[in-house]
Amino acid sequence: GIIGYSTKPLRIATFLGCLTAFASFVYLIVVLLQKLIAGIAIPGYATIIVLILLLGGMQLFCIGIIGEYIGKIYKEVKRRPRYLIQEEVK
Repeated sequence: GIIGYSTKPLRIATFLGCLTAFASFVYLIVVLLQKLIAGIAIPGYATIIVLILLLGGMQLFCIGIIGEYIGKIYKEVKRRPRYLIQEEVK
């Protein structure tokens, strides 16, 4: 019932995709600063984590945007009126 009548879950997916991609960029900056400024040896898993988070976030964001379009198309296909006339005055 939640996903059948609302586009809210699609907007949540889009937001989570943006949030995940942003978090991966922040983590990428932290990893680069640790390597360049502090000289800390970064193990290989940090790069893999950043790439997985970035690609996952971008995919979720794109799926959310496509879902928004499909949700709007679905609403338009139902051919419901934009407004209802409560009373007609003559």
